[in-house]
Amino acid sequence: MSPPRASPLPNPAEPARIGLAGLDGGPIERAFRVETPGESLGALPLPFEYVDVEVELRRADGAAVRARGTLGARATVECRRCLEPTRVRVRARWEALYRPPGRVTPGEEGVWALDADSGEVDLAGPIREELWVRAPAWVECSRDCPGLCPACGARLGEQACRCPPPEPDARWAALEGLGGGSTGVSEGASEGASEGEIP
Repeated sequence: MSPPRASPLPNPAEPARIGLAGLDGGPIERAFRVETPGESLGALPLPFEYVDVEVELRRADGAAVRARGTLGARATVECRRCLEPTRVRVRARWEALYRPPGRVTPGEEGVWALDADSGEVDLAGPIREELWVRAPAWVECSRDCPGLCPACGARLGEQACRCPPPEPDARWAALEGLGGGSTGVSEGASEGASEGEIP
């Protein structure tokens, strides 16, 4: 079995594009880092600082190319409870199949168009899709983060809130004491009944 072949070094402006020269002679393996994911990969769910990618390209059926690999990404975002900077890491395995445009069915999952004239595959689409699927919808620094006081903004995990207790709502004043009156009537009826009699 021949050793995997490495394609030429990527263009720094488009690091996710890999040349297919020599693919017919065996698989191509590449490992690279996307330094500016927001610019190179398009809109992402989090402000990732970088994305590390490892990928292997192999010939599939006919003119198709199969890509398999792993990715690791890091971002720093605010905790949704206390607003403290929180580091988020995403790691995933991913796979994509590239076919000539005439063999790609719209909406087919995991299948991308292969531009045979360019002699390259563009991995930006499947990498971006995997990041959207794997990134957390909500970021919290810890599961039990108490967050901020909604009134004074104190970080409740670091200090106690010193806000004065809320004043009673005057709209409920008319209902005060009603519970005690009904309880008294009930108790009186019970006390007036003799044992074995129905009041």
